[in-house]
Amino acid sequence: MPINFLGLLQDSWNFMRNQPNFTLFGVGLLLVLQLASFYFMPPVQLSEQELKSPEALQSVLSAQFYPTLISGIISVFVNVLLILNIKSISKGEYQHFFQNIVATLQKLPAVIVLSLVMVVPLSVAIAFGGTAAQAGNVAIMILPLMIAGLFIFIKLCLVVYAYLIEEPQLSVTQTIKHTWQLSRGKMLVIFLFCILSYFIPSALGSLFSGIAGSLGVIISYFVSAVLNLFFVIFSFRFYQIFRTLPQR
Repeated sequence: MPINFLGLLQDSWNFMRNQPNFTLFGVGLLLVLQLASFYFMPPVQLSEQELKSPEALQSVLSAQFYPTLISGIISVFVNVLLILNIKSISKGEYQHFFQNIVATLQKLPAVIVLSLVMVVPLSVAIAFGGTAAQAGNVAIMILPLMIAGLFIFIKLCLVVYAYLIEEPQLSVTQTIKHTWQLSRGKMLVIFLFCILSYFIPSALGSLFSGIAGSLGVIISYFVSAVLNLFFVIFSFRFYQIFRTLPQR
């Protein structure tokens, strides 16, 4: 294996321990964001009758659209800020947690576009699959769409890191092309990275999600915030090594 994943995980943990100021602010900001999303956008539970009503579903979707959109933009903003701070620390230029606020605002629109390019194909495939399942149809044609969406997601899963880390900075189209070519011949490595960065945090977070009560919610979200920060650091470190691997 060209990349020592265990070594990267240990290195990421050491990074968190050696940067207490960054870690404290990062975990705190992620925790506040998750708690705000929970209390201001609580999960909507619909009865069976409401689920069968297009009007009820449309009403719920309309009410949730703007809060979800705002929450998503804030989440992207925080992730960009974290990545830029990690970059500053790596270059020995870190002074305080909010020093990259202006740079984050400047790069935010491009990062949103890149994130959409990465996730929209898979999201569309999942949406079509869900619609077909609700209609009771076995949509064979959905399978190629799901495979294509997953393939694009894996190929471009590092596109945001490429945009924020590469110097001189690439344009949006150049970043997409660069990231796509970077993964050529390295699909196994990047597939393992996706499992570590996306599946494992969700699985670990779900272990604490069953704790009841307000204290349980706080514990669950605290663990989730720590994991999110840890895997942002891990992804940053991974990209630094991944970009140096020779293409096969």
